[in-house]
Formats: sequence, structure tokens, C-alpha cells
Amino acid sequence: MRIFAHNFLINPAFWLVALLILVAWFSWKGRRSLSILALAMLPLFFPAFPKWIIGNWEQEIQPLRYLADGMNGLPILVLGAGATVDERLSPVQQLHISARLRLIEGCRIWQQTPISNLVVSGSGLPGFISQAEIYAQAAAELGVKVEKIQIVPTPQTTYEEALHFKEKFPHYDSLILVTSSLHMRRAKRLFESQGLHVIPSPHHLIHTLDSNRRLTSYLVPSIEGINLWAMVLHEWMGMLTLGW
Repeated sequence: MRIFAHNFLINPAFWLVALLILVAWFSWKGRRSLSILALAMLPLFFPAFPKWIIGNWEQEIQPLRYLADGMNGLPILVLGAGATVDERLSPVQQLHISARLRLIEGCRIWQQTPISNLVVSGSGLPGFISQAEIYAQAAAELGVKVEKIQIVPTPQTTYEEALHFKEKFPHYDSLILVTSSLHMRRAKRLFESQGLHVIPSPHHLIHTLDSNRRLTSYLVPSIEGINLWAMVLHEWMGMLTLGW
């Protein structure tokens, strides 16, 4: 009963799908275009297909568990992913979840090469502290030596992060890049366009080995499906701007 209630009775996506099916059924004769639109929206609520698309992208770049020979001393760049300036929170808590996960990955890599600089990136709202500065405070909270933390507080997009990193650190020709697994393909290409050799350290895989093994991934609608489709479309648009 608990599983039935979780998957259907208290699942908003189930009721939205049911509503779309009713709209499609009762509009088929009088307003067929509305009926077709309702049917076309149904796949948005099932996460299996967008997870499969994301999984194919994520397979292109594998996670970096351990540093190989020659990687020690390279700068580690953590790309921005959002933060709040609510001072009631500690710097780590001020980071949005995605940013927090990126920083944890950056700190994990830094612990393997403490002679490296941990570079953090991201602008902020006008008149407020930048995301890079919040990142720096959070990294210090997590044990990174303050003298090993560098900031790039101006970029607002991934393209600007690549451009401003190259401008601020022209002596670097290689770096370890930390961002989400979904974002890594596009970010890597942008940094390579600045003449940099990128060693990717992706994190937060969306499509893991057990992602679609449950039957519910295919049969039970979920709001997660809409979020995943939004991520897929965001990356598609970003890749189109790069000429992919």
C-alpha cells in the first residue's frame, strides 16, 4: 500500500498524466490539435529516456578517481553553480547543492595534490559578494589552505569562466576541471578553445549503473522527468551555440 500511495496517490506527476490523458480522450473529435498536444506532453513525465540520453553523454568522460603521474601541481578549477548571500548560513551552506558538490569534488582532488592551487570561479549579484568568494570561504572551511585558494570572481557564463581563467592565469597551459558530469563535455570544449589542456574531473553522474533497472523508471510518471528534459534541452542549446 505504501508503494502504491507513493507512486500514484500522492504523486503529482501521476495526476497530471491522468489529466493529460483525459484531455486527449475528450478532445480527440472536437479539438484534435489539443488532443495531440496533450499526448505529446506525456513523455515529459517519464525519466527513463532523458536519463538514457544523459547516460550516453556521461559515458564520454569518466570520473577521475585518482591523479595520474604528471597531474600533481596542476591548478584545480571549480566552476560556479550558484550560491546565496544569506549570512545566517555558513559558507558551505550558502552554496547551492550543485555548487557544494562541485566544491567537495575539487577539495577531494586537492587533497591528492596539496601543492596545487584550488581556483574557484563565479560572479555574484551586483553589490554582493561573488560566488567565487563564497566558494573560497567554503573551501577554507573544508580544510583547503587559504594560501592555496585563488578566485576568479567575474565570469557569469561557462564561456567567460574559460576566458577569464586564461586571462588571469596565462602561465597555465593545463588544468584539472571540476564540474557536473552533464556539463563537462561542453565546458571541456570551451576551455580547450582557449588553448588549454583539460583534465576533466566530472562528478554527480545522473545515469548510474542502477538508474533504469527498476520498472518504475519506465511505468511510473515523475516530476523528475521534466527536470531531466530541461537539463537535456539546456545542454542541446549550449552545444548548438558551439556548432555541434
